[in-house]
Amino acid sequence: MTELVTFGETMALFAARRTGPLRFARDFDLGLGGAESNVAIGVSRLGHAATWVGRVGADEFGDLIRFTLAGEGVDVRAIPDPDAPTGLMIKGRRTADLIDVRYYRRDSAGSRLRAGDLDPALIRSARILHVSAITPALSASAREAVRHAMAVARDAGVPISLDVNYRRALWSPEEAGVWLREVIGEVDVLFATEAEGRLIADVEGADELAAELAGRGGRSTC
Repeated sequence: MTELVTFGETMALFAARRTGPLRFARDFDLGLGGAESNVAIGVSRLGHAATWVGRVGADEFGDLIRFTLAGEGVDVRAIPDPDAPTGLMIKGRRTADLIDVRYYRRDSAGSRLRAGDLDPALIRSARILHVSAITPALSASAREAVRHAMAVARDAGVPISLDVNYRRALWSPEEAGVWLREVIGEVDVLFATEAEGRLIADVEGADELAAELAGRGGRSTC
């Protein structure tokens, strides 16, 4: 039995080894990046059973993601997509303090996630379902997948954890706010910065904001 189920897009990550504009970079470290798979890895390293579900390209980067997560002890439910590539993240360091991150994920395999990719029995068996607000911003089908998973978890009495993790490059604050206000009533644990919390409720003071978010459904707000 898995303890945590999560899903979303994981990308291949190229990180420049030297400081400076990306156009001058020649050496990169290759890894992976994804908010939800990072959580799964962390949970696994803490000695708990974690499952990650997502679409990957039928390519070397998709294999990298599957093998790396499996090597971390995560139960990997990756769906190879022969018609779309694995998304890419390119990370540079313009200065010692300024990180430059570029995403190449439009029409990627991960963005094509859909409700049918998720096993309801797996969600029902979990101790917690963890989602992020990145996934619903990727596509209409990914947004539907999140709502489907949350509905299955709620019907089964499985607690739901939501990390806002707002990405301006994916959707506007207004779009994100509308979606977050629609789902917060189903959320048990909410992770958000103060700025992210104000996408949902714009009230004065951090304590007042936390109380407002808890009152709307986030029984635990971090």
